[in-house]
Amino acid sequence: MRTAFKLLALVVFVVLAVWAFTSESVDGAAARTGDMPALDSLAAAGWGSDAWRRDAVWDDGEAEFCAYEVEWARYGDRWPGKALLVVVKEPWAPDLDVKADRPRDDGFEVLKLNHVRDVRTGIYEYHQMASLFVDRFGGDLEKMVTTSSEACGITTSELVDGELATHSYFDGQGQRRGRWAGGLPEDGLPLLLRELVGGELPEAIEVFPSLLTGHLPPLEPVRYELARRLDGDHVVIELRNSEASLSYRFETAVPHRLAAFATGDGTRYRLARCERLAYWSMARPGAEEWWPAELR
Repeated sequence: MRTAFKLLALVVFVVLAVWAFTSESVDGAAARTGDMPALDSLAAAGWGSDAWRRDAVWDDGEAEFCAYEVEWARYGDRWPGKALLVVVKEPWAPDLDVKADRPRDDGFEVLKLNHVRDVRTGIYEYHQMASLFVDRFGGDLEKMVTTSSEACGITTSELVDGELATHSYFDGQGQRRGRWAGGLPEDGLPLLLRELVGGELPEAIEVFPSLLTGHLPPLEPVRYELARRLDGDHVVIELRNSEASLSYRFETAVPHRLAAFATGDGTRYRLARCERLAYWSMARPGAEEWWPAELR
């Protein structure tokens, strides 16, 4: 009998030890990987400047509303299309990870980037959107959501609380969930790279590849070397490695609006029109006249 009790006690001890070890491992991993990239970490290390985020331009009750003429590299060709980049200040509800209806005592301000792209490829169109929310003063990436839809299917992703969930209609991808692997998200660079228009420039950064696509890339960051040059009243920031390149042309004036974008595979954005607007009040017949004629 005593032997049986000893064996039972040993089993209980082993189970508790394994549980404790596993709990520590999971919690430790969450502590190490739970935080998403902070823009302030660039400034804290002496890189770039956060002055553009803190500028009073975001407090005017309107949004930066910018339309782009697009050439999109796909299927071995370049397809004409359009893109819309919207940047606006919003109150944040941290318990729900969504925009708050009104400022809350437990909330804070975020800058939201909505990146919308529509391109027709032959007989059908791609409709794609990325939405990112960045703590205006702290610099943390609070949330990112993407979707890509066309006649073949829908692919989506959501990054929140340090966890990335992806849903693809492609074989071998399907439903996946895991910890955010780090890096600045490529889909947010039209906003996030404004941090590096001024101040010191790091030699390289880690970039998580674009999820604004149907067939998802490897879900891990890629290292790019950085270069910056002044071109009149614009600053060009270039990212390069042995396999790819990205080029962003920003206005030198705050808040550093994106004037042009290009990739090594041939995708191009050209600014067609940009204003500060209360665009949510323009959902009426005739308001579409705001768009340049060639992009309607």
